[in-house]
Amino acid sequence: MAEDSSNAMIYQVSIKLPAKIDIVFLSGAGSKNPMTAERVNRLTGPMLSTRLKSKQKDFEERYDQIFNINNKIVSKELSVGRAALSSLLGGIGYFYGQSKIALPKGFSQKNGDKYIPYWPAALYTAVPSRSFFPRGFLWDEGFHQLVIWRWDAHISMDIIGHWLDLINADGWIPREQILGAEALSKVPEEFVLQYPSNGNPPTLFLALRDLASGIHAHQFSDEEAEKISTFLKRAYVRLNSWFQWFNSTQSGKYEGTFFWHGRDNMTTRELNPKTLTSGLDDYPRASHPNDEERHVDLRCWMLLATNCMRSIAGFLKMDSSLEKDYYKLSDQLSDFETLNKMHLDDKTGAYFDFGNHTEKVGVALPLSLVI
Repeated sequence: MAEDSSNAMIYQVSIKLPAKIDIVFLSGAGSKNPMTAERVNRLTGPMLSTRLKSKQKDFEERYDQIFNINNKIVSKELSVGRAALSSLLGGIGYFYGQSKIALPKGFSQKNGDKYIPYWPAALYTAVPSRSFFPRGFLWDEGFHQLVIWRWDAHISMDIIGHWLDLINADGWIPREQILGAEALSKVPEEFVLQYPSNGNPPTLFLALRDLASGIHAHQFSDEEAEKISTFLKRAYVRLNSWFQWFNSTQSGKYEGTFFWHGRDNMTTRELNPKTLTSGLDDYPRASHPNDEERHVDLRCWMLLATNCMRSIAGFLKMDSSLEKDYYKLSDQLSDFETLNKMHLDDKTGAYFDFGNHTEKVGVALPLSLVI
């Protein structure tokens, strides 16, 4: 049975186990000279096995070369590394759709919706898990790119470019990209809406820093270096916009302090409200979130981003007031005297968050559970 606009085919095969079967998809089978037998032969049986082994050998040799594998690594560890890279590269996908952006609290549209759609957007990205998390996560992506750029810098720049294309006029990027039906089907309803006040660690700067440093260290060919330089130059304006969003919306009460917005200060279900925006979801912070908080991890991310912007500006020989601002901010955030004043605990000699915290909290159980 076939319909004119069908996009699915169901084909049943009955076999006795053990058995092997090759399934081949051929385009143009209805053409005048489809060469069906020859094409099927190339895509099945011994010829396919030979080609797969050849490709696998090429992959393994390239893996060993890129990641500088030596004889000290045992075969099991080597297999894990190759499998991890294969899964990461194989999980890269192309998504298209519209994010749902939450309206301010108390607002809704005439139809009752408490969100507005983002513009229709495409995203080429790796994902944490194609089967369970088939969508882009902003802070995950920076870590993905630390590996991917080493395998193929062009793929990495393409992915980072797609993420930077999602910046709005304020410099904000939605931290979860739930684009299309596949992605939406895997997201609990309470996590679908994206909040313009909430960020995610700017991990893309990790990969961008490596790319810029790689040019200085002559890790790339002249052609590759030129392409990366062009990319960094084109990306700089958007990176600056992204940085300024962090610097203005996530800043703390005192100069040089920052805190992650988005913690729920009204929850009765958690002893220590999560900080999903930080990426360290369950990391214990102040028990009573407010704007007095100072988060040391975000301060570190801001220093990383500042130094990266400063490095790119210097690399591109940008003599502007913007470059001077990054030099000044980098010096401020590198000042240990200020860091110690805002985050150092003298008793333990460790750096901590600051906030309104108590251990004397509890969660009220429903009467039925108490009984």
